[in-house]
Amino acid sequence: MFQILPVNEKGILAFKASGKLTDADYQQFLPILERLIRESGRISLYIELEDFEGWEAKAAWADVRFGLVHDRDFKRIAVVGDNTLEHAGIALSNFFTHTDMRFFDKQHTQAAWEWLEEKPRQEEPPQPGQPYRKLLLATDFSPHSERAAHRAVELAGHYRARLDVLHIVEEMAFSTNWYDPVIDEIPLRNEAREQQVETLLRQFAERTKLGTDAVLNIEWGYPKWSIVSWAREKAVDLIVMGASGRHGIGRLLGSVSGSVLHQAPCDVLIVRP
Repeated sequence: MFQILPVNEKGILAFKASGKLTDADYQQFLPILERLIRESGRISLYIELEDFEGWEAKAAWADVRFGLVHDRDFKRIAVVGDNTLEHAGIALSNFFTHTDMRFFDKQHTQAAWEWLEEKPRQEEPPQPGQPYRKLLLATDFSPHSERAAHRAVELAGHYRARLDVLHIVEEMAFSTNWYDPVIDEIPLRNEAREQQVETLLRQFAERTKLGTDAVLNIEWGYPKWSIVSWAREKAVDLIVMGASGRHGIGRLLGSVSGSVLHQAPCDVLIVRP
């Protein structure tokens, strides 16, 4: 269910999402959200997750439709919850693709509000540039990724940096049943699929001469958010990726590289074709 939380800040809507969201929940909540957009223009959202279990299929499509219509009506989205719910929070707001969205642990609620309120931080004196130590090559096995791989190898050699290679396998249905599967053509996680992707990643590494020092990684999730989350967790200094990344539902909602560039916690190098 949705529960509206009291907020005194103009242009910010706060609500709590708990349990499994139903179509009835959306029919009651979305008119409130649309009215606030009409009254205030672009707004920010504070989303607090509590015992969140995702949503039913019909409710998920309501979320998709709303996101497509109002994709650019949100300035910032702060998702607050336990660390174990981070991916659930990302799934909840995945279709607001042009919105600056961040996840905050519950103990950092104040930081979430300060970020939404866009309070200016005290300026720090500029620091001299540091050499890259941890590079991340994000690949979808495309020709654009191959060009990015050559540049990543060059940079890793120049800086004597660790090079991780990451491929994200898109999935729309999570094994934890956060929401009912609604798009059949997107592969679900299974052993055969994992072995296939591992083979493709090894072939990509051999084809692009990444070398034996490159560490190959496979994750399941949404590329737009999973790449950024992985880079933040591993304290990556530089993300290298190709300039494309439009595939599947991403053709409607924007490129992976553009989203990573906007959300990444580090430098991003987009290698053009």
